[in-house]
Amino acid sequence: MVFAKAGFEVYGVDINEERIKEIKTFFSKCPEPKVTEYLQKYANFKLSTDYQVLRDVPTVIVITQTPSLTDGHFDISYVERAVQNIHSINKEALIAVSSNINIGSIDKLSKIHKRICYNPEFIAQGTIIRDFENPKFVLVGAYTKEDGEQIANIWRKIHDKPIYIVKPVEAEIIKLSSNVSFTLGITFANMIGELCEKFNADSNKVLDIVYQDRRNYQAGLGFMGPCFPRDVNCFKATALENSIKSAYKFASLLKELNDYIVEKCIQKIKSFGKKKIGILGVAYKPNVPYVYESQPLKIAEELLTAGYEIYIYDMLAQENAKQVLGNVHFCPSIKECIDKAEIIFIGTKNYSNIKTDKPVINPWK
Repeated sequence: MVFAKAGFEVYGVDINEERIKEIKTFFSKCPEPKVTEYLQKYANFKLSTDYQVLRDVPTVIVITQTPSLTDGHFDISYVERAVQNIHSINKEALIAVSSNINIGSIDKLSKIHKRICYNPEFIAQGTIIRDFENPKFVLVGAYTKEDGEQIANIWRKIHDKPIYIVKPVEAEIIKLSSNVSFTLGITFANMIGELCEKFNADSNKVLDIVYQDRRNYQAGLGFMGPCFPRDVNCFKATALENSIKSAYKFASLLKELNDYIVEKCIQKIKSFGKKKIGILGVAYKPNVPYVYESQPLKIAEELLTAGYEIYIYDMLAQENAKQVLGNVHFCPSIKECIDKAEIIFIGTKNYSNIKTDKPVINPWK
């Protein structure tokens, strides 16, 4: 309906004849806002249960159901069947999958039909038409720039919102991660609600002010420094003392996941089978001399215990690191650290752009 309103010639296929009849009779009892109104105004569709109607269509959007399997994955068999049926009658069409799919599904579907991309919806029931016409952004996961632009140009006739064209797997991750991020936000809000209830505080006031400082972090090492680890520990202790179960579990999980980052990096370093490790940056963040709760420092300590030879360079933090680490080679230059080591680990992001032929482990990339 949104495409028809924008002036596109729209063809629709559904294997359910009753669904097509509902559309043709304007969904008179449809609870979704604007559906009946839009059907009455813009429904000059060509509808069929036969895929032949799509024989000459340049772009086909697949939006079949993908029920959840018992293991949690989406069942994409309906999407596969639709893609196969489209391919059998229109091998040149660009297929844009809009259904919820698994990470890696487009790669799998591309074996059936080469010109395929992912164009997921970011809509909610009750505001579907509004969300299509006025989204925050449009996401297209395409193998080629040309295919990405073909989908983008359709949406540019609907609105002027940002359109991001990325690789299919990146689009799959973005779509799934977005909803996981929202569930994290709901969980956090409910946890703060329980905390506020215990202390007779207004959770709405608390959250409204907390949300004034939202930070968009990039992947890398975990939280370190003089504030975050101590605050999480205090939060956990407060939750335990006051029997606030959600807050205690949440803080415990944060600590566990943060410790896991150190373990993951160590295992990656060990996987190279080399014994001389160079670490560039041991401060808790770039451009400071402090090593409070520094994860690069913890990694160095554990590797030392395991018998590794450690070379460190950090222009600002070396003196403080010397107070913590023994039996470590502190290098006067980046070059010496790289020359003497067999593997380079990037401890702080400001050293991410070093050039060397030796293996580099960079959590920031």
